[in-house]
Amino acid sequence: MSEIGSHSGKRLAEMPASTASPQRPPLKTVESPSVRPRQPESPGGKTHEELRAEVRKALPALLIVYVLGDLMLQAFNLVYQNIGNSLNMRSAAPLLSTIPGVALAVLTLLYDSLCDFISPRRMTLIGVSAMIVGSVLGFLVSGSFWVILISRILQVVGSQVAGSVYLVLVTKYTRKNEKTVYVGIFGAMYYFACVVGILAGGLIVMIPWRFLFLVPALALFCMPVLIKDIPDIEGQAEHTDYFGMAVFAAIPALVVIYFNYKNWAYLVAIAVLVAVFCVYVMRGKHPFLTRRMAGNRSFVITALIIVVFNLFNYAVLPIYEVIGSGVYHISLLTVSLYLAIVYVLSAFVGVVSGKIVNLMGRWRAIFWSGVLRVAGFALSALFIRSGFWLLTIFGCLYSFGCMGAYSSLYNCATDALPIYERGRGIGVAETARNTTTPVGMALYSMMLALPQLQQWGFGVGLHAASDTQTAAANLTSNIFWIMAISSLVALAMIVVFRKQLIGGDKRH
Repeated sequence: MSEIGSHSGKRLAEMPASTASPQRPPLKTVESPSVRPRQPESPGGKTHEELRAEVRKALPALLIVYVLGDLMLQAFNLVYQNIGNSLNMRSAAPLLSTIPGVALAVLTLLYDSLCDFISPRRMTLIGVSAMIVGSVLGFLVSGSFWVILISRILQVVGSQVAGSVYLVLVTKYTRKNEKTVYVGIFGAMYYFACVVGILAGGLIVMIPWRFLFLVPALALFCMPVLIKDIPDIEGQAEHTDYFGMAVFAAIPALVVIYFNYKNWAYLVAIAVLVAVFCVYVMRGKHPFLTRRMAGNRSFVITALIIVVFNLFNYAVLPIYEVIGSGVYHISLLTVSLYLAIVYVLSAFVGVVSGKIVNLMGRWRAIFWSGVLRVAGFALSALFIRSGFWLLTIFGCLYSFGCMGAYSSLYNCATDALPIYERGRGIGVAETARNTTTPVGMALYSMMLALPQLQQWGFGVGLHAASDTQTAAANLTSNIFWIMAISSLVALAMIVVFRKQLIGGDKRH
């Protein structure tokens, strides 16, 4: 039974018998069917509890598929240059990281939004099939750079379906106190994927890299559970806004492309698309991003905080490779083992983060997570030459900060919306995160090429080494300071917009 029906029934039950007529229809909120999908909550005659039980069974399988795809993202972020070099495509190698990132930014919004209208089961099966095809294709045709790129895109297409469907099912079909736990576990699995992906990338010197493509093909074994337990619920909307979703999704894609290729034509195209989308939202009949969503202050502010908070998430991984090789002269495999420690501990924090948030309240969880981010980056910048093991400890701080705020920020975004808009709400929030991280990666790459950052630095013992080590230490220390400033801006936003983040959370 829907929330409206539940509350209406309760009010009728409490009225005197003379006024509570069984013939009187319950009060209903009038919504345009084009905007609000009339999605049945109990398909096939199943009760809501039976549906919730099936969803719980499907969630682990969805997580496995998501992890199998995401670990490839981490592995390729670490070794894409090695692959490009081996195929004599050194200059094009960054495409193996950036193009899948663009696809991820576009598909996140599309999948999460379509879950409001299209069967999650159908979407999942198509996505997993695409991931398996991409895995086999990349393994068999590993001599062609462009086939490898296409294979990577197919793998991202498939794995992101699983992540999107997981988050939407959690948002729509789990209890409020369970939602934070499930989203926290989802974030923990991201770090678990980082661990496996980093170790796989670190082993690139020991095994042929094409065998990495076979790992996501293991998703085939999850298909029986996905077919059986994911709800086959078709949306009842009269209109699915493909045009609006396509225009909105093109904006972050062009943003990522611009920061990688620095062509002013992309900025013009971004400005035009933003203007078109704004006019469409204000004037269109049934935009997927409704005027109510666009005017929802809590939702919009949370999305902006997600953008700033997660800006340099992907850059943390390659900067350790630079520090390891340039400052400490240690191997990629050794760097991978250190990073694995960080991500294993971060995954544990993710598993327990839901319970911590339930005890502290989400604003406190977000605030202290922001403090950990600032402290981790600033201490790394200050003590860049004080030992790689110490940098690993500081890496734990900002990774814990990222993980601690993950579920709370997503809950802030979705709780600001009614249930029938939460698929789109998650889509916007995920798009914000998946757009800002490749942008941060591109900014990081730009900073690596700035000679000014190598000439001076503010930290302990920066000049107690050779000239090349000093240059690498200065460079990475300054980049960490910039990351700390970015995190400080996010922390300031968290404090300033405290009221919007608290919402209905009485624990604060």
